[in-house]
Amino acid sequence: MSFKKKKYTMNKEAASATLASVLDECEKVSSTPIDEMLTTRIDAAKGYSKYANLVIAALVFTLLTPLIFVFTSGQKGVAAEPDIGVNEYYVQGDMLYIDLDGSFIDYTSVYAVSQSGAKVYPAEYNSGTGLVSFIYDKTEWNIYVSDLNGEEVHMLLTPPQ
Repeated sequence: MSFKKKKYTMNKEAASATLASVLDECEKVSSTPIDEMLTTRIDAAKGYSKYANLVIAALVFTLLTPLIFVFTSGQKGVAAEPDIGVNEYYVQGDMLYIDLDGSFIDYTSVYAVSQSGAKVYPAEYNSGTGLVSFIYDKTEWNIYVSDLNGEEVHMLLTPPQ
């Protein structure tokens, strides 16, 4: 038994016609209900993407608008005057009491520098009454009080001679 290979031949015009009919069939779009449903959903998704882009743009605008006020409010103009004052101060025993007056005083930043250069922090403070107390060695002190805006007041305490 011998198998002989068959040779298929076709003339050029017939081959071109067959190829053209195959390509025509490939380019046809079927019109089934599933294809129509997918086309409808794709069109709807395109419409939703337009709304999604609009919502994202509105959200970005809403979030960025307050930054305008942040950057413009930080500009330096006239230096702010600290609103810190001393109602009274007195020494009782070995304690120095200072009654501070003002809004937004940062009581945690109050300190003094003694004549020897040592930093002295308050023994206690009451932000409700404004009273700050130090253990006092009856020497000259530089007292520093800051407010919450970063402004600082420097006071010099000189004991009577």
